[in-house]
Amino acid sequence: MGDRLNGKVALISGSTRGIGRSMAEHFASEGARVIVAGRTVDRGEKVVGRIRDAGGEAEFRQLDIGDEASVRSVVESTVERYGALHTLVNNAAPTGAVAGSVKPMHEYTNEDWDGIVRDTLTGSVFWMTKYAWPHLAAAPGASILNISSGQSVAGFKGFSAYSAAKGAINSLTRTLAVEGGEDGIRANVLVVGRVVALRGDSGLHTGGGRLTRIGGPMDIAYAATWLSSDEAAFVTGSTITADGGFSINGDAASEAE
Repeated sequence: MGDRLNGKVALISGSTRGIGRSMAEHFASEGARVIVAGRTVDRGEKVVGRIRDAGGEAEFRQLDIGDEASVRSVVESTVERYGALHTLVNNAAPTGAVAGSVKPMHEYTNEDWDGIVRDTLTGSVFWMTKYAWPHLAAAPGASILNISSGQSVAGFKGFSAYSAAKGAINSLTRTLAVEGGEDGIRANVLVVGRVVALRGDSGLHTGGGRLTRIGGPMDIAYAATWLSSDEAAFVTGSTITADGGFSINGDAASEAE
């Protein structure tokens, strides 16, 4: 067990699997008290069980990121349980809905577009941050970490709504950092590249004359831990990319298809 997040209460949305699960488990191993939040109860309880078995402290809260009342309830119950909120990680994203809506922008229905933007931007970042803000402002060393995607910085065929929402998160984070300066809240965005838990592939890939690799969830968890720790106290309004160099690879967009 480490102590880089010792004493902090962390709420991580979308933390029942993949990157979110790794962040929750690693945050707890570094001393944070973690609220594991996600839609699926059995997966969330398993994550909590692993954290507790390893000597960490965690509880599960069921979260529907597309339901404002659910978002507000999770934030409020976190503070009720632990008395504070120091770290908010906005990680949840509607991967299932996105996968079912891969098509050119002109073929999107209003319902397709509104649903993806609501869950990816409005629910995952706006509502979560809105209700967490006063509690973060009351906590020393508070921070917000928004998880974005390589699709926010490169063109990907068929993902217009998701790319637009993730790009908006990048921009919004800079505004949050400016506003947070008055309340002692740091805000940063972590742009995530191809990760094994999401893509199901692994190993080294070449392209554009550069060598890259598919990441693992812990590659993201390590970066998120540092950004949420007091070691990063001078870092705010930053866009940090964790993608093995994928976004600077000239063949990034073609490889993604």
